[in-house]
Amino acid sequence: MANKILKFAKEFNKPFERFILVNGWNLRLYKKKKNGVKLKQLNRNQKHDIKDFWKKYGKRVNPNWTAYFSFGNDYFDPRYIPESLYYGEIAQKLYVQGMGGLHHKNVQEQLFDSKQPKTIVRKINNFISDREHNPISLDYAIQLCKEEKEVIIKPSTGTYGGKGIMFWKAGDQESILKDILTSFDQVIAQEVVESHQFMKNITTSTINTLRVVTLLVEGEPVLLSTLLRMGKEGSRLDGVSTGGVIAVVNTSGFLEESAVQLDQTIRKQHDSGFIFKDKKIPSYKKWVFTKIYGCQPRANMVISPVKCKNTRNPAIVKVPTTKIARCYRCIFTISINGFNYQK
Repeated sequence: MANKILKFAKEFNKPFERFILVNGWNLRLYKKKKNGVKLKQLNRNQKHDIKDFWKKYGKRVNPNWTAYFSFGNDYFDPRYIPESLYYGEIAQKLYVQGMGGLHHKNVQEQLFDSKQPKTIVRKINNFISDREHNPISLDYAIQLCKEEKEVIIKPSTGTYGGKGIMFWKAGDQESILKDILTSFDQVIAQEVVESHQFMKNITTSTINTLRVVTLLVEGEPVLLSTLLRMGKEGSRLDGVSTGGVIAVVNTSGFLEESAVQLDQTIRKQHDSGFIFKDKKIPSYKKWVFTKIYGCQPRANMVISPVKCKNTRNPAIVKVPTTKIARCYRCIFTISINGFNYQK
């Protein structure tokens, strides 16, 4: 009886929860605009296109979302999904309650059968273990990292945007590594993946990644979009929060002409001089559909950052699911040609 009462209360509150989310996100956009965020000037026909498109699905949306995304992407499309609609309604349908642990980097090798960077040391709930989850001492963990020559160490859960990521080489002070491994409850140390030559042509300092967004539709993963995320010259990280750039990859594997930074700056080329227009991702169509659902088909939407040394062996470096991926607002600002909105 208690469970039925709780379920009723939850269902009863859903309309109110949706109202709060929709209006809360619209308020965020209003504040952004007030604080100087740039919106594309929409003409009357474009506003009608937005209204007519969403009317087919019984939705009324704030056209300012399209103006916001259109400015950042440098092109207009009435199909841009407002964040108010996404977080107010769509995300509630995609997300499976109780599955939040999927974003934990220390368990993804067990959940997903795609190639991933080699794990050297794990720390879960303050217990240190090797790649196979066998308990090891702190001294042995340090020795494993030394043998790897260089490792990337990061919190295994609860962070995004490059927060907490550190690199350690065998020649660095051992005390630094020791401090890192003892300062966090949840940590993972992995090999440093080597980039493909295409990525090195952009910048050699950063491990640039492709962000592949898929949606599970009737049991089959459907590709929604692919983004190329590039770090700024001299940075080890590719995140937009650290000055990186995001470019759209079209369905044929070519980069679009314009890329964007977090401050809405539109770029035609990278700081290194790499021009985005008409550059093709090598063997894109052959490996972009790499199986990332593995043994966990309940992750309805998956955003998988992909790094590759060669085109035959790309590595998925993490697999955030819908609720974990708020920092990927850009996934809804890109062309989603061929996607069935009704489904």
